[in-house]
Order: sequence, then structure tokens, then C-alpha cells
Amino acid sequence: MAFLSHNDQNEIKRLFEQLSGDVRLIHFTQRESPLFLPGQECETCKDTRLLLEEIVGLSDKIHLEAHDFVAENEIAREHAIDRIPALVMTADGVKGKVRYFGMPSGYEFSVLLGSLVDASLGKSALSEETVKVLQGLDKDLHIQVFVTPT
Repeated sequence: MAFLSHNDQNEIKRLFEQLSGDVRLIHFTQRESPLFLPGQECETCKDTRLLLEEIVGLSDKIHLEAHDFVAENEIAREHAIDRIPALVMTADGVKGKVRYFGMPSGYEFSVLLGSLVDASLGKSALSEETVKVLQGLDKDLHIQVFVTPT
């Protein structure tokens, strides 16, 4: 099942023409099981993986690596992942990383695409003044942004 229509794929390919550097997407998911264990299933993990595979297929500058959240818990801890589905976005020359939790659909999907472009270009939408203030900080910060349609 394809998530992206042919027209959407073409629009995203045009957007991805801006990509200059490679972006690495590290996806944390759950191994699919033929058994249904109530409370143990990740309802959106499979769809998230399929969507990410579609996105990666639209540019040779985007690379996907998938990890099983349970079996590879050491890697999950290394990236501070404590729930799934989760996605870590990194790029060469970019300090820090962006983490997404949940399936990037609706508004979150367009934010994900914008983040991919920004990471590839090594830039952000922050003003110069904000960048200067952040550069003046003398300790690491953990910033969380929550997005909801309501």
C-alpha cells in the first residue's frame, strides 16, 4: 500500500532537488509478529516504516536505517529513544539531532519534509539573533516540541 500519490511523490522529488548533503534517518520500530499480544503492539510502527521507505525512495541523499526497539535497546538508549515509533534525523555538519515520536502524518509530515531539507542544507529557520543566544549557552539543553492538530 502506497501512502504517497504519484502527484505527491513528484512534488516531494522537486522539493528534494534542494538537498545538498546526505541525511540519515534512524528509525526505531518493533519487529512484526504473527502473534497479537494486547498492550505489546505498536499500532503505527509498520505504517511509519513503509512511509519512511517511500520517502527514502525519492532521493539518493536520504538514507534509512531501522532498528528493533526491543532487540537493539542499546542503540535506542544511545539516541534517548524510550517509545516507538521513533525517528532520529542526523546529517554531516549538523550539530545535534532531531527526534520524532509517532507517525509523521498530516501536519507533522510537512514538518518532517522541511526538517529533511534543513538538515541536508545544514541550516535552520532560526534567526541570527536566536542562533547567537544559543551559541552563548554554557550547557546542553533538551528541548521538546509537542505538535497536535488541536
